[in-house]
Amino acid sequence: MKKFIIQAFIGIAIIFVMLAGMFLYFQPKAVHARSIRSNPLKETSISDIETITIPFEQAASMYPTNQALLLVNEAHPISEDYPSNVVEYKTSGVLMNECVIEDYSSLSAAITNKFNNSLYVSSSYRSYEDQVRVLEEEGPAIAAQPGTSEHQTGLAQDVYVMYFGGGAFIKSDEGQFVNSNCYDYGYIIRYPYAMQDYTGFAYEPWHIRYVGLPHSKIIEDNSIVFDDYAELYEPNKFYEYEDYIIGRMPLDAVTVPVNFDGEVTLSEDGLGYCFVTIRKAAK
Repeated sequence: MKKFIIQAFIGIAIIFVMLAGMFLYFQPKAVHARSIRSNPLKETSISDIETITIPFEQAASMYPTNQALLLVNEAHPISEDYPSNVVEYKTSGVLMNECVIEDYSSLSAAITNKFNNSLYVSSSYRSYEDQVRVLEEEGPAIAAQPGTSEHQTGLAQDVYVMYFGGGAFIKSDEGQFVNSNCYDYGYIIRYPYAMQDYTGFAYEPWHIRYVGLPHSKIIEDNSIVFDDYAELYEPNKFYEYEDYIIGRMPLDAVTVPVNFDGEVTLSEDGLGYCFVTIRKAAK
């Protein structure tokens, strides 16, 4: 009898340890580190370009804006009524942020051309109410709190190919391609491998997040996470990357070019600043 009690106690202890381990595995880790080791960007002067410093609203009347660089996480939630600029992707019934449509189409076409296969979206835009429902169904160990999910912006897509979804996506040739090349299409792997200490989430090879070019390449080239990206830019300064000049400006004093022969895009980051992305005209 005594032996039976000891064995039962050991069995219960093993089950408890296993359950505790599973619970800890599915819990997002607290973000306690930064992925930036040094700033790879080169500060540059734009004294040769005529500029004006004006409030964001006025700058937005001069140049196109998008939501590509909006940071959304537990520390920086968005409101229930955040005006995500979503549209239908072709005639698929899938809603995406308007700024991702062209580049997602190019990424999808690359999969078709290279692998004779189709890239599908299992989840894209989710409203605040949708996220409430997902949280109730999946629980806080898996689902993000409403207001903290990038899906509410339409900038994040969960992708798969037939027979390879979720964690299995990376086991497919198409998943390997997306994880290695999505940066060329303005996307990043939002929760990269071995970066849980920086993002708070385990590796999700299926979850791609649009930030646009050249920002996706800067993030990939320097192995940093999007949570830290804004820290590369000291406000009111400009930095050079390939054919681009990038600045991060306070919303009440945005410096933009005037009479400029090139492309300029404005993107609020949700932190009280605006990215000014300037693509120099081809010579």
